Amino acid sequence: MKALNPFHILHGGALVLFTIFAIFPIVWTISVAFSADSSTMWLFPRAFWPNQLSLDWFGRVWQEIPIARYFINSLGISISTTIIVILLAIPCGYAFAMHDFRGKNALLALLVITLMVPSEVAFIPNFLTINRLGLLDSYTSAILPNIASAFGVLMMKQAFQDLPRETLDAARVDGASEMQLLWRIALPQTMPMVATLTVFSFVLAWNDYFWPSVVLKSREKMPLAVGMFNDLTGPFATSTSMVLAAVTIALVPILILFVATQRHFLSDGMQDSTT
Repeated sequence: MKALNPFHILHGGALVLFTIFAIFPIVWTISVAFSADSSTMWLFPRAFWPNQLSLDWFGRVWQEIPIARYFINSLGISISTTIIVILLAIPCGYAFAMHDFRGKNALLALLVITLMVPSEVAFIPNFLTINRLGLLDSYTSAILPNIASAFGVLMMKQAFQDLPRETLDAARVDGASEMQLLWRIALPQTMPMVATLTVFSFVLAWNDYFWPSVVLKSREKMPLAVGMFNDLTGPFATSTSMVLAAVTIALVPILILFVATQRHFLSDGMQDSTT
């Protein structure tokens, strides 16, 4: 019988603890949101197994705040931001990975530097620019500053660099153009990285609070994070169960997106395990 490796035991235990700490808040949130009795929300482990399931808190959320409007606003902003980030990151990453041009290293250095600068540094310049353009209190003002993703460009650059050059060279010999090489040959082989960037960009846009709270003043244009905070906190805050019901609603798109892109992560993991 093969002896157990202490390192593997320690590694497995650390993963189990990390999983528990990561899942615990989500499970507790969903459980309390569906519980009819909010008095047991702080009683463990009773809070995880409610005696009676109920949708009352969700009904109150839909009745007392315009969460449907907030939800639609967040979907529009997040989907638009994610699509533009992907459409910009793919050709930029391909150009950096496959071509040599003057100033390439300097541009790469600038991209890396922007990742080191806190996003708060660009807060005031972005606000002044949006104000000068007359875009305040518009959906465009919430989308525009987030579409240029240096992180996304570097991710796609690395993904394209890992592709076998022989396949691309053979396609060039057969007369394929650069656009055909990118969209028909290179891109399908980097879908796991595209899926990762999609999830990352969507979650960032969906959870963004500070920037939309500054540039969006009309209540009917507020995304979910801003609207929930304004309506469910402060001196007029309602019950914690109602807040957690709203949070549960906010989790749904992220969970759906993860399930939809999971096959790309799994296929990438299987490829890595066979190499």
